[in-house]
Amino acid sequence: MAQQESVSGQAYIDLSRAGWGMTLVDTASNLFAICLDNKIQYMNKAGLCLLGADSQQDVLGHDFADFIHADYKEFLAYGLEFLAEEEDFIPLKLLKRDGSTLDVKMLINDIQVDGLDAHIVELQDITEYKRASEAVRDREHRLKSILNTVTEGIMTLSVKGIVQTFNPAAEKIFGRPAQTVIGHHIEVLMDPEYRDPYKRFLERKILNGNSPLMGKPWELVGSHEEKGRFPLEMTLTKLQVGNELIYTAVFRDITERKQSEERIRHMAHHDTLTGLPNRHLFTDRLNHAIKSAQRYNKALVLMFVDLDKFKPINDTLGHEAGDVVLQVVAKRFRKIIRESDTVARIGGDEFVILLEELDNSDAGVLVADKLLESMEEPILVSGRECRLGASIGIARFPEDAMDCDELLRCADEAMYAVKTSGRNGYKLYEPTLSVLG
Repeated sequence: MAQQESVSGQAYIDLSRAGWGMTLVDTASNLFAICLDNKIQYMNKAGLCLLGADSQQDVLGHDFADFIHADYKEFLAYGLEFLAEEEDFIPLKLLKRDGSTLDVKMLINDIQVDGLDAHIVELQDITEYKRASEAVRDREHRLKSILNTVTEGIMTLSVKGIVQTFNPAAEKIFGRPAQTVIGHHIEVLMDPEYRDPYKRFLERKILNGNSPLMGKPWELVGSHEEKGRFPLEMTLTKLQVGNELIYTAVFRDITERKQSEERIRHMAHHDTLTGLPNRHLFTDRLNHAIKSAQRYNKALVLMFVDLDKFKPINDTLGHEAGDVVLQVVAKRFRKIIRESDTVARIGGDEFVILLEELDNSDAGVLVADKLLESMEEPILVSGRECRLGASIGIARFPEDAMDCDELLRCADEAMYAVKTSGRNGYKLYEPTLSVLG
């Protein structure tokens, strides 16, 4: 390979006798150029194509920097020999002959040609790679933006239950900044009372196998840093990322939902006017109380209460006044009985009272006296005093009946006996009572 003089007096390299080595370079897919004193002495076909050059004559003798975008020429300010010290590819933009640009990465190596210090420059077109990378970054940015704006708490976990990521919604739900959670076991987000059971359940049933709960919401008790425990719904899904298996957990604070469900449940089992249990709930409690009394050999008392003189209040003062009276009566009755007992409204002016877990049934008479005494105080409605009485029928378990329906019938019959004998009093059920009086 011989050094020759160019017409301008500049030295250049004759590569015509380079043989099979140049053939390999010429068929390579990357740009390869040999430069002497930063001037291009040779460029392969792929390089010419990349630059949009028609032939070697379009590039030979040109300073290599002529084909680098102005924003990147500072990389070449110290010459190719300076960049040859870099062991890795250098990203920059290639300037094509038509003025358009390409994203490339460049690698420069020193070579000796006939005693001259030259450089071989390799450029790889990374336009598609960069476009794909930017698309990935864009997708990641969009995904991160979505994760940062959704209302559900989202976190990722390792197979050992260690928190890896924790989005802003999760920070709000648990009242904890991400840096205090990431790197810790998910158990730190649970209520302290349930941490150990949850941890064992997760490790045994969820994270170490194909659980039927995977992908399905299930409820647990979370722990807010300031507010304490709260109901939580969590959905776990598996995700394979390369060779790593991770779990994604989506959390929702279901406090409002639980409160709404409780309100609906309360409305279904309670009288909307007085807040007392309704007939359905009272029947359930009575059945349960009878079973418990049988099991533990206890007595119970059922009282059927019908208000006296209530209809005239409704007729003269209106239903709103009647509603106020019923609410006051309900509050008075509640104050008389124990928390373990039940007072319910089962009709317009009809109440039932259940006294449970009694050693004997004598308590029924004592409570009936208190109920009648509470009715002696007039109820003030719209500036007018309303006076009422109460007819109370008392049935006892096990003396009078052994089941729910029969006990209710006995109490009702005793109440009607009071009605027919003058009202405002009470009677214990007896088989000889006649409701016709």
